[in-house]
Amino acid sequence: MGQRNNLSICRKIREAARVFAKIKPALMEWGVAIENTPNTIQTVRAVSIIPSITGNIDVPGGWIFGMHGLGLVPSNIDNLSPEQNAKRLGCEHYKMLCGEGAALPAAHIPTVLQAMRTGKPYPVKAFLIFGNITLATYGNSQVVYESLMKLDFMVNTDLFMTPTAELADIVLPVAHWPEINEVAGLPTIAGNIVLANVQAVRTHECRSDEEIFSALARRLNLDVGTETPEEVYDQQLATGGTGVTFEELKEIGYYQVPMKYRKYETEGFKTPTGKLELYSTRLEEMGYDPLPYYEEPPESPVSTPEIANEYPLVLTTGGRNPFFFNFEHRQVESCRKGARQPIAEIHPDTASKPDIKDGDWMWIENSRRKIRQVAKVTKGIDPRVINTEFGWWFPEDPAPEYGIWKSNTNVLTSNKPPYDLAMGTYQLRALLCKVSKVDEEELV
Repeated sequence: MGQRNNLSICRKIREAARVFAKIKPALMEWGVAIENTPNTIQTVRAVSIIPSITGNIDVPGGWIFGMHGLGLVPSNIDNLSPEQNAKRLGCEHYKMLCGEGAALPAAHIPTVLQAMRTGKPYPVKAFLIFGNITLATYGNSQVVYESLMKLDFMVNTDLFMTPTAELADIVLPVAHWPEINEVAGLPTIAGNIVLANVQAVRTHECRSDEEIFSALARRLNLDVGTETPEEVYDQQLATGGTGVTFEELKEIGYYQVPMKYRKYETEGFKTPTGKLELYSTRLEEMGYDPLPYYEEPPESPVSTPEIANEYPLVLTTGGRNPFFFNFEHRQVESCRKGARQPIAEIHPDTASKPDIKDGDWMWIENSRRKIRQVAKVTKGIDPRVINTEFGWWFPEDPAPEYGIWKSNTNVLTSNKPPYDLAMGTYQLRALLCKVSKVDEEELV
């Protein structure tokens, strides 16, 4: 039976490939799911190669590179010495995240959390959080909590009190979209339309992230990073070639850069060879495989059959709800009218065995912990798979936890290795789990 299913899947993949190859123009879009694995870079490259070899690069209706009418935000990373840059946690291992291959170097979060808990490779004693509920958005919430509790000092900026803000020493009121000036290049990749977001109101002492950054730089007497947000927007507009200032953009609303296609015919590609590289010479130079390859997830029915014996279902953890943005807006009553509780999708065949009916609360459990979400019984999901919603907490529940441990899907994830060799990502999808019905007396 399994072999026949695999052959059927292979036939469907071949059919889909032939259909895509014949359609002109065509494009592909993927969500974050294929990036939530320990083989992120090579998976994304494999998908990217498909439009490349079918003639759908930088053509109308295909994958376009855009005109980028808005320049990049100036980066103070350029002001760090090579010695300081080398101290970035994860720098020596994950070169595309935080080393020589990174366009905007970051830090490797599991390594940062480890440094908080253990002081290795050096202590991390303070943490500034902008724009996320760390307990809900980082993998392995229990380890995240333990790490944050080891800090000497934590600052959280947010619109509301959250389970993470409750742990902070200082909570700063952040400005919402109607309260800030901002520029945006849209569509995000094409970027040929530059828009101005104009501040309409300002509530009490709230400040935008950018205002907080520059205020800190001034208070620390730094030589860089002290510009106002509006001065930065002027720099971005100048480097993008729009020929307008932010004040002028506010008046006209938006600026549209004329679109050009097939720019590679005169400009080439931004690769060492100037060509579109299926065989990546830059990855090879950094010591990574220059060609995409498949890698089985570290926790799956194939790689860990002993775990699958107890937890036979495949768990995907990133389901989104259209009434919210990630973890945000649970406090907004008009949004909660559309979604009072977290929803987990389950196939009717899978739901029948533990007698789970549509609308029942069900436990989703693995070797790390268990959470509960409301079952949505649907034939639109593979019988082997459970799809949970991401980012849930309950503002109506008592402080300081606000129900963060009840339905938060990252309670079930792990941030342990293996990590993607180049990017440092880890397995947040295709984990293993089992389900059961929540009894009435357990709903407390």
